[in-house]
Amino acid sequence: MSDANSDNPLSRRFQLFLDREVAQSSPLYAVLTGIAAQDIDAGGPIAALLTSAPERQRIPNLLFASIQRVLFDHPDDPLAQYYLSVGGDRAPDEKLPAVLYSFLAEHRERIEGLLATRETQTNEVLRSAQILPALGWAQACTRRPLGLIEAGTSAGLLLHADRYDYAYSFPDGSELRGGAGIADGVPRLECRVIGSATERTLGPFVTRELRVASRVGLDLNPLDPADPEARAWLRALVWPEHVQRRERLEAALAHAARRPVRLRQGDALRILPDALESVPGNAIGCVFVSNSLAHWPAENRVKFVELIRALGARQDLVCIVKESHRAGFGLFTGRPDQPAEGPAAEGSWDEVLGAAVYLGGQERLFRLGAAGMHGVSLDWSPTPVAGSI
Repeated sequence: MSDANSDNPLSRRFQLFLDREVAQSSPLYAVLTGIAAQDIDAGGPIAALLTSAPERQRIPNLLFASIQRVLFDHPDDPLAQYYLSVGGDRAPDEKLPAVLYSFLAEHRERIEGLLATRETQTNEVLRSAQILPALGWAQACTRRPLGLIEAGTSAGLLLHADRYDYAYSFPDGSELRGGAGIADGVPRLECRVIGSATERTLGPFVTRELRVASRVGLDLNPLDPADPEARAWLRALVWPEHVQRRERLEAALAHAARRPVRLRQGDALRILPDALESVPGNAIGCVFVSNSLAHWPAENRVKFVELIRALGARQDLVCIVKESHRAGFGLFTGRPDQPAEGPAAEGSWDEVLGAAVYLGGQERLFRLGAAGMHGVSLDWSPTPVAGSI
C-alpha cells in the first residue's frame, strides 16, 4: 500500500478513494487502488497513463471504469477472472498486479482514450430514494407542480424519481412504500431510514402523488439511455461486485429508453436560465443536483450558487442539493456543513441533503437530512437553517 503521507497529490487521491469509498465495499477495487497508488509513487505505467490525461480526469473512478469498459469487450482476458461483472470469481491474489499490467499494456491506447474523454456519470438510480422525499417536500412547501431540472443529469434516470417503486425500512422493522411504482421492470428500490424519522414524518413526502409539469436534464455530455455504448459506459462505472446496482441500472435504463425525457447538452451555468424559462407557468422550477458538484471546478461551484441566487431574486424556484458536505449545501450556508453522525455499520454519512427556496425574491435555507453512499440510507429531518429566514 502507498504511504498515506505521500507527497504526491495523485497518490493521496487514490488513498482517499480507498479509505472513503472502496475499502468496505469493493475488495477488488481496494486492491487495485493500492496497486495504483504504489505505481504512482514509483512513476510506473499507471502513473504515465494518468498523467497523459487532463488534470480533472485523473481520478480513480474514471481509471477503473475505463479499464472495466475495455474488459467488457475482452471477457477471455486473464484479468476478467477477477471481475464478477464479466463472470469471474477469483479473489485478488499475488498474480493480480502482473495480470493488470499485461492488460494495460495491451489495451493502453483505448483505455487512454476513454480516460481522456469520458466522465464519471454514475447515475445510481437508488439515489432517487433520497431525492424523492426532497421533491415531495418542495411540492408541499410551494404548493405548486414542479418543473424538474437536473444539473449533471447523465442519462436522466433521477428525473424519473416519482415513477419508481420504493420501500423505506425503519429501525423498528416497519416499512413504508412510496412512489408511483410505474417504472416498468425496475426492481423495488430499498432505502434504510436512520435517525428520528418515522412513517408519519417521511410518509407525506413519498406517498403523495408528485405533480411534475416538466422534466429536463442538463449535462456537458448527456447520455442517451437507448444507446448501447452509453449503457455500456454506465455499466462500467458500477463496481464489479455490485450486482444489485448493475441490475437496477439496466432496468432503469430500459425504462428511461421507453419514456424519454428532454436532455440538453451544455454548461449548466450557461443553459440553466433558459431551462427555467421553459418551465410551465403554473409550475415552479425545481433545480436539483446530486453527486455532481464535487466534479465541478471549485470556482464553478461558487458560480452555481451565485446563479441560483440571482435567478431566485427575480423568480420563484427551489434548488435541492445532495452532495458531499465539502462541496454542496455548505456553499449556500456559508459554512461547511457536517454530515449527521451514524453508526459506521450504516454506511457513509458524507452527503448532506439541503434545499434553498426562493419565494417572492426571499431566500430560505433548509437542511433536509443526511444521505448514505449510493442511496442506501437516509436520515430525514427537515430543519430551517438559523438566520436564513
